[in-house]
Amino acid sequence: MRRLITWLAAACIVAASAAGAATAKHGGVMCVLHAQLSAQNETTGSTSTATGHTLIKVWSDGTIEFKTQIQNPAEETFIAGHIHLAPVHVAGAVVVPLFLGPATSASHIKQSGIATPNAGTTGTALCQNPSAYYVNYHTTAFTGGAIRGQLR
Repeated sequence: MRRLITWLAAACIVAASAAGAATAKHGGVMCVLHAQLSAQNETTGSTSTATGHTLIKVWSDGTIEFKTQIQNPAEETFIAGHIHLAPVHVAGAVVVPLFLGPATSASHIKQSGIATPNAGTTGTALCQNPSAYYVNYHTTAFTGGAIRGQLR
């Protein structure tokens, strides 16, 4: 029992150190945003059966980190993913590329990384008005967008 408690305490210290390192590196979190992705939110007439979720974390130093998971039961070929500037039911310009390939048709897609916004877009802007932006992912069948979700 004593060994178990010692092991759990050590695991907690390691986890806390890792979290502290991320915070120190980026200066703390400015905001955390989410988007639920589905074809019903698209403006393209998509009939994709895929669904997903994107988490966007904007750090105080302006770094934009993302994590996306897509359930892709029909194994559609996904080719790109972006953050766009536009309200619900309106197509908008790409402001932050998230995924630019290589294409994947995996049944469960997991992506993460640091995204670089296009000129004129900042992490602060995303945090100040998240509902003005949406995330969408594109497939070979729906190159204009297969699944979409407004940031919140």
